[in-house]
Amino acid sequence: MSRRDFLKKSALAFGSLMPWYTQKMPTDERDCSRNKQIKISLNAYSFNSYLQEGEMDLEELLLYCAELNFDALDPTGYYFPDYPEIPSDEYIYKIKRKAFIHGMEISGTGIRNDFTDPDPANRRADLDLIKEWVQVAAKLGAPVIRVFAGRGIPEGYSRSEMNGWVAEALKECVGYGREYGVMIGVQNHNDYLKTADHVLEIIELVNSDWLGIILDVGSFSTANPYKDIARVAPHAISWQIKENLGYRDKTVRTDLHKIADILEEVEYRGYIPIETLGGDPMKKVPPFLDEVREAVYGR
Repeated sequence: MSRRDFLKKSALAFGSLMPWYTQKMPTDERDCSRNKQIKISLNAYSFNSYLQEGEMDLEELLLYCAELNFDALDPTGYYFPDYPEIPSDEYIYKIKRKAFIHGMEISGTGIRNDFTDPDPANRRADLDLIKEWVQVAAKLGAPVIRVFAGRGIPEGYSRSEMNGWVAEALKECVGYGREYGVMIGVQNHNDYLKTADHVLEIIELVNSDWLGIILDVGSFSTANPYKDIARVAPHAISWQIKENLGYRDKTVRTDLHKIADILEEVEYRGYIPIETLGGDPMKKVPPFLDEVREAVYGR
């Protein structure tokens, strides 16, 4: 069966459900002793190749997530029609309605930006783009929009100077986000933000309740990435749980039980989107979802 045939079959199956029906995990499977307030989401980037090649769209991805009993989907902005152009209200509300009918929540969304670009006109364009997508997030009902600090330190500049640019831009973002009830989440992406110290510097400089961290567990390539994850975890407003994480000289399988312990230690409540990279997500997402559930919910 081709990918498209599989997705059409899934769509037909879900189309026959009554609007108030949701296919969720049985209560006894979720009534566990730890991390009960955590909801598992899927970051749409897991299906990047499907979405970019037109073998799947966001509506079909929502149905797939509902079939696997995800709590939510993070529909990254790249996968909306005509990105970076703003989708129509009609399309936004179609996605929002479909998510609601099938028992799915929208955990967040995100865009591309670079606040370390030396050209102030480019930084301003990225700021304006974020503001436009804050409005999209608000219409979707997404509580947070994911942004980046930047790609790195350009030649001839210092981190101190870059911190000023990044903090200034993020301050404007959070001011705008506050007007629409949307939090700004800056992701550590092993580009400009490589360590816990880098992340915490930005958090301190911006100093806003409307800024938090999208904690990407796979993007601290340090001597002890779990230590970095634990240090920034109190500031996390969403996560990206990945299959692998990196030490300075090697990549290893993520110890999901260590991640679950950190979540419990900081009493995190909210979404933990998972993201698989490489390979066929149809084969990788379901078993990884099971692993995350087992670690987080104590089964």
